[in-house]
Amino acid sequence: MDPREVLVVIPARGGSKGLPGKNIKPLGGLSLLGWSAEALRRSGLREARCLLSTDDAAIAEAGRACGLAAPFLRPAAIAGDTASSVDVVLHALDWLAETHGEHPPWVLLLQPTSPFRPPEAIDRAWDMLSDDPTLDAVIGVKAIHRSPGSLFLPDARGRLRPLGDDGITRRQDSPGLLTPNGALYLVRSAVLRAGGNFFPPATAPLPMDTIASLDIDDTTDWAMAEALQGLSWRAET
Repeated sequence: MDPREVLVVIPARGGSKGLPGKNIKPLGGLSLLGWSAEALRRSGLREARCLLSTDDAAIAEAGRACGLAAPFLRPAAIAGDTASSVDVVLHALDWLAETHGEHPPWVLLLQPTSPFRPPEAIDRAWDMLSDDPTLDAVIGVKAIHRSPGSLFLPDARGRLRPLGDDGITRRQDSPGLLTPNGALYLVRSAVLRAGGNFFPPATAPLPMDTIASLDIDDTTDWAMAEALQGLSWRAET
């Protein structure tokens, strides 16, 4: 499989409320955009076309400064709080088709809020698809050491009700549940268009550890990132 068959999309909206300006905020001397850009450059997909999708001119300029192409500003209709990542990726695919006549069969979403996603994870995801032509997607995940029976929601009266009735309450008895960590979504473009989500039936998980799975959304997450950056892939290389 040819890495040039992949479109990499890095989404960076300008209106973050949990941590304003987070996408261009420096972490360990490199902005969050820079972390994703460097991880891609160190991966086997370095030759893939990469587009920064943002609605903010300052973010676009910061992206260009770290080597990312930002040829357009995202329309307001897909730049608000309710805009989905699928809409952002499909817009980038449509732009590439209309302006360059290119239709890459694969698309990779790399959120800059996952700075500790290592280059090796990108390579592993691509290798998984290369090794199994029946797969339609690979997504980054982290383990949840709980079972539905040990997770609860409050009911209308504020009483706790379990999400499941599997009877499992001990961590060591958990069946090994997984949840997306937001670090990486690699999917067939046609399947994404048809299904409208990153989780088609033929999706494989790519497990990542707690550090690689850190997703920065607010000041608490940022404090954790500052504390953990010395244990990240950039510190190891």
